[in-house]
Amino acid sequence: MHSAWDEVQPNQIYQVTKSFPLTEEGNNGLVYLYLPIIGQTALALYYGFIGDKDDPFENEFAHIDMLDALNIGLPDFLQARKQLEGMGLLSVFTKEDTDFGKMFLYRLEEPIHPEAFFQDETYSFLLLNTVGERKFRQMVRRFLPEKPDLSGYKEVTSTFREVYGALDERLFSRNAQNLEKISKDYQQNATNKIQLDEEQIDWPFLYELAQRKFIAKENFDETFKQQLTLYANLYGFDEMKLVDLMAEAVSLSDGVVDRKELDKTIRKQTNVKSKKQPANYEEQSDAQTRRFNTLRQTGFSENDIQLIKIAQNSAPMDFLQAIKNEKHSYVADPEAWVLKTLVERSPLPNSVINVLVHYILVIKKNSFLQANFVNQIATNWSELEINSPEQAIKHVRDLVKDAKNRTNNKSNAASKKQRPIRKEKLPDWVDNPSEEVEDPAVQEEINKKLQDYLKRKEGEN
Repeated sequence: MHSAWDEVQPNQIYQVTKSFPLTEEGNNGLVYLYLPIIGQTALALYYGFIGDKDDPFENEFAHIDMLDALNIGLPDFLQARKQLEGMGLLSVFTKEDTDFGKMFLYRLEEPIHPEAFFQDETYSFLLLNTVGERKFRQMVRRFLPEKPDLSGYKEVTSTFREVYGALDERLFSRNAQNLEKISKDYQQNATNKIQLDEEQIDWPFLYELAQRKFIAKENFDETFKQQLTLYANLYGFDEMKLVDLMAEAVSLSDGVVDRKELDKTIRKQTNVKSKKQPANYEEQSDAQTRRFNTLRQTGFSENDIQLIKIAQNSAPMDFLQAIKNEKHSYVADPEAWVLKTLVERSPLPNSVINVLVHYILVIKKNSFLQANFVNQIATNWSELEINSPEQAIKHVRDLVKDAKNRTNNKSNAASKKQRPIRKEKLPDWVDNPSEEVEDPAVQEEINKKLQDYLKRKEGEN
């Protein structure tokens, strides 16, 4: 399975470039608008790259130095780098050098001006979806353009022609070619845009479905298509789901979709069906039957089998909501964002992500999906190429068993003064191993309630 080491290694060299220095407006946009979306590590990486760019003595750097400066590991670095790439803040180029091997060129892109940020519905939606309505309104007020009261005033501004007269057309014509070249040299490619997978939507198919719902094709300008692409990328909506959502916000008189109303409808969708997972919980192929029989023979309990079935047949957002319902709680906006990011960017299958959520909220008895803790476990499981729910369950139990054995070995070594056996260092997230033991009766009840909720949800849809 693909890992961070396949993309970049600590000893590989990189250079940093930026067309223009970071503007004050760009800096404000980074700190107040981009930060909630990309996270602190990605922001620190951006500023770290700026420091490299402005270094008067060096122009080539090793990744290991950046890892040490930010006190992060390679998976965290790659995740932060991709967060910058996805938001259009960084462009990445590679080449093979005969002396140094694979080298990187990181081109920093200027954050868009706060005014342009709020003019773009995609950026605004991302920020709103991350920080919530109250904080979003605060940000809007902070960067709202000042509009002085001009009532009673009459504008008397002089025009260019009044002050400087007419241009010398002959002189302008003689220099036109040179001026055009200079103009092109200063033009920037539109790279600082959110990088979305535009091929995720089959547009002809979507247009056909929309026509059946009396949704006018004139709705689908470039801005609206980018908005729909964002929904598809963030939530995994397919064409049919997108059209159904648009149908709830369309005017029956002229077929025009109210985009603000569509935003509200989207944000109400707290339970999203994933295209990756089947919806039927009962049907099992012969291969699946053999698989579960094998698991039983290797020590997996019926409760384990039931959890595996639920994990592989549930969309992560549904699974999270089911657990939250059982805990008499709700999915907070930051938790939803953590889960969406994990589904989109990690190589872990949805079934493994569900086991991860179960481990944190049910086994570890946490009340909240904390981003750093989730990512710490997810990157560890990604590097170990854990790609099935049974592998995830076995891995956690092996670590817990190893942690307990370590405790016993230390006690024995202290009493017998024997040399302790050296073992691989356990991940930092394995703590309090005595708390990992599951009560079979409790686990069975939780599995039953999870399945009941998910079946009801399936019936509602």
